[in-house]
Amino acid sequence: MITKKLWIVVAVLSFGMAKCGNTETGGEFTVSVNYENADRLPPMEKRKILLEEIPYGGDGVPVILDSVSLKDSKGSVKLEGKSKEEGLYQVSVENGPVLLVVNDAENIQVDLDMSKRDRYYTVKGSAGSKQLQDFIQEYSDRSQQVNNRFAELDSLKQFASSDSLLLAATEKKNQSVASLNTYMKDFIANAKNPSVSMFALGLSFRSMPKADFESVLNATLQRFPQHGMLKSLKQTYDSQQAQLAEMEKQRATRSLLGKEAPNLTMPDVNGKKISIGDFRGKYLLVDFWASWCAPCRQENPNLVRAFDKYRNKNFTILGVSLDKEKEPWLKAISADKLTWAHMSDLKYWDSESVKVYGFEGIPFNVLLDPQGVVIAENLRGFDLEQKLSEVLK
Repeated sequence: MITKKLWIVVAVLSFGMAKCGNTETGGEFTVSVNYENADRLPPMEKRKILLEEIPYGGDGVPVILDSVSLKDSKGSVKLEGKSKEEGLYQVSVENGPVLLVVNDAENIQVDLDMSKRDRYYTVKGSAGSKQLQDFIQEYSDRSQQVNNRFAELDSLKQFASSDSLLLAATEKKNQSVASLNTYMKDFIANAKNPSVSMFALGLSFRSMPKADFESVLNATLQRFPQHGMLKSLKQTYDSQQAQLAEMEKQRATRSLLGKEAPNLTMPDVNGKKISIGDFRGKYLLVDFWASWCAPCRQENPNLVRAFDKYRNKNFTILGVSLDKEKEPWLKAISADKLTWAHMSDLKYWDSESVKVYGFEGIPFNVLLDPQGVVIAENLRGFDLEQKLSEVLK
């Protein structure tokens, strides 16, 4: 979506666990690395291997605790660190592989093969590091399956497949996501280290339903009640949810659902004034877009498909453009084969449509019933066709 303002709500759970853990596991620790095939990496003078602390929040620069130069293609190095609590650290080779370790032991042993892309290291002496490694690999495999399901569904939507195929693909996608979430819930419940649990929590936030995520987060906090950083992250999450709830409340007050759509009158492509009210008696999709809006142009084929499918069932579209100049607006209409009515006051974000409908990003649309009442907002792709199939039986 192209937005007038960019609002970012950052979930600071992912990779934000640098000072997590019980105080008993703090202190000095070493990571001994036996490496081989360093010559398989891109050439580089004085290549170093570093031990870095991952800062809380994931948005800071990793703190270098120690570094050693790699002199040969094969050898051994020892990296030393010190911390007050258990946490997550990364061992990184300059212009090379990176791996995560947990400082739950004084001596951690890593065997690193730089010729491999996958499963390129093994870790001993640290149960947390080994469990984290296994989780990352399993999560990667399972999330790839989910991505494949999403890709299959997107492909079917793009080629306007039958409803039965779309429903079947949607069910497979939902099952793969549910399987991933079940795996993560079980893993987090059985993880022995709070920092490992929190790393998995950060990833689960992306796909797990809100109620399930909160249940897992609260259960983890109960397992590690003295874990200061976990308590801090819980407070951060609660604060973010409160902000989101307030934003949703404000959005709901601006929603036009169930209300009569405000009228707009603007010049059409020939300079003749037309209005939203002129289309009373039909189901009307009022589409707010612009020629310069890439997401709008990408969505246009879906609109064309819906228009062709339902145009003979008392349905039409009215395009309302936020263009500044007439020529690119007309060229986009022709290039994208948008054969329905269009209007624009050519005032960009100062358009009357923005003031009246209150949207902050495009593409945006509202679907009106024949009485001019808004019955849906912001319909895209398959969702648009599904809604139209419901009301245009």
